[in-house]
Amino acid sequence: MSIIERLQKYMVHRNLNANKITVDAGLSVGLIGRAIKNDSGLNSETIEKILVTYTDLNPEWFVSGNGEMIRSNNQTINSNGSTNNVNSNVNGNIGGNLNISHSEFSGMIDLQKGYQAHQEQLADRLKTSQDQLTDCMRQVTLLIELLNR
Repeated sequence: MSIIERLQKYMVHRNLNANKITVDAGLSVGLIGRAIKNDSGLNSETIEKILVTYTDLNPEWFVSGNGEMIRSNNQTINSNGSTNNVNSNVNGNIGGNLNISHSEFSGMIDLQKGYQAHQEQLADRLKTSQDQLTDCMRQVTLLIELLNR
């Protein structure tokens, strides 16, 4: 199955059309429609935009056909070896429809890592805010007790 066939399968699953993907991912007008009509591949920039827009789409499945189409809630892209299979599949030509260099794919992985780091920073900020709020509530409770004496 080519990448464009996998995209079509995802479109059916999500009830999307080519225009919706083009608009949502900020792609050139008609790009997806032409790729489907011509059964052609997608360049790395297009793949990246689609993956950033549709976060439930499993990048490994989308690029190589390996794994499940939909990403599980706890699935992440990491560099502990799990991406090696993807990289080895993406270094060349997949079914004549996709050429993506190792450096381009590495860039996509780095982008994902950046998003994960940002998410961790936001989680840390939220925890700090929650701790501060808990401390303030404790202080208010103590002040109320002092006033009631």
